[in-house]
Amino acid sequence: DQLASGSDDKTIKVWDAHTGEVVRTLTGHTYHVNSVCFSPSGDQLASGSCDKTIKVWDAHTGEVVRTLTGHTYHVNSVCFSP
Repeated sequence: DQLASGSDDKTIKVWDAHTGEVVRTLTGHTYHVNSVCFSPSGDQLASGSCDKTIKVWDAHTGEVVRTLTGHTYHVNSVCFSP
């Protein structure tokens, strides 16, 4: 099992929920990360940031799949549909 956290340091960390070890650190946002959420399949991770973007990440590689723009202020929450 994994856990994801977003931080004011502009990063997302993916953690092993059993050992507490950091599995990977995702970088790409230019401001605080307010929200992170795994997709129902666990294959992707979405993040919302004060940089006004949403990023969709490959949860296995940590690579950005796409960046969504259009908000005019901070993104405070992200959520995948089931």
